[in-house]
Amino acid sequence: MRVISFFSGAGGMDLGFTLAGHEVVWSNDFDRDAVNTYNENIGRHLGHESTLGDITQILNIRDEEINQLIPDGDIVIGGFPCQGFSIANVNRNMNDDERNFLYLELLRIITIKRPSFFVLENVKGLENIEGGEVLDMIIEDLEGAGYTVCYDVLNAYNFGVPQNRERVIIVGVRNDLTDIYIIPQQVAPARKSKKTLYVAPTHSKDSNIEENVTSWQKVNRLYNLWLNNDLDRNRHYLRNDDNILYRIQTLRDAISDLPQDFEPDNQEVLNHTGSLCRVNINNRVGNRATDWDRYAPTIMGRGSGTGGPLIIPHPLQHRRLSVREVARIQTFPDNFHFLGSNSACYRQIGNAVPVLMAYNIAKILPLELI
Repeated sequence: MRVISFFSGAGGMDLGFTLAGHEVVWSNDFDRDAVNTYNENIGRHLGHESTLGDITQILNIRDEEINQLIPDGDIVIGGFPCQGFSIANVNRNMNDDERNFLYLELLRIITIKRPSFFVLENVKGLENIEGGEVLDMIIEDLEGAGYTVCYDVLNAYNFGVPQNRERVIIVGVRNDLTDIYIIPQQVAPARKSKKTLYVAPTHSKDSNIEENVTSWQKVNRLYNLWLNNDLDRNRHYLRNDDNILYRIQTLRDAISDLPQDFEPDNQEVLNHTGSLCRVNINNRVGNRATDWDRYAPTIMGRGSGTGGPLIIPHPLQHRRLSVREVARIQTFPDNFHFLGSNSACYRQIGNAVPVLMAYNIAKILPLELI
């Protein structure tokens, strides 16, 4: 199906939907480096470029002009900015951060374009802000636009991503389509009637079953199939016939084959450069020791307060992870070239939806309606 993407960044969510068989027809972000990265690795292969600009200014036009600007689509996706909602931000009142209202731009597009589905992403903290009232308000707005809505908090490590990354995923289907398509659902917990979204996991913390390929090998294969026009859009490449749950991927699976030191002049390993900020293990965010045999903590896009990104240490603790290593952890393909300074690249990756997580979410939606 045709996808309209907002807050697309470097394209983690868009690439996941693309590899799942959907077609992104329009995308936007305000970060120039992210848009350049997107167009280098995704846009030019789709035949259109992501639109650079502040969405509030781009959409400051009449509804009929929006219909002319943005092509029709079947799915609207968007990881609307999460800094104002994040549990890492102590100022979590809804009125404290203007970015909290950017979801209204998504709501306007959904109301105007009337897609069959939408998929929205945000940080786990969204579920608890103002005692859950903010999320309830967002869902009520979306339901008022004529959609049946459900959500869940998903962890990326359940989809082969070697990282502890919890995110609120909100999915809606237009009300006139509910007789044709029902969102996969589960029993809602008490007092959270909309927490019913079900996306089947591929990996589990309780499993000891080894997988014969790593996540980076899988996403490399998918990306190369797509680049060569050999991708079978009707196939779920990451779901095996027996629905086996594999053990969660670790840092050893993700990055142990990469050079132990930065190689800025090594063109064989794209973006294997990074922060020279020294490692200081002190159990604070960004300075906790990592372990080869565990998954990574959440890769973040925000700075440390001094302008530098909070990049976790390498398991050997001799340096911080390179841009390529955090890209591996976010399950970007190895030949996905991030553009901009090291800080800009780290930011793009930390703000992205992991590709394999997005792929599995996209696979719950049909490629076409009957």
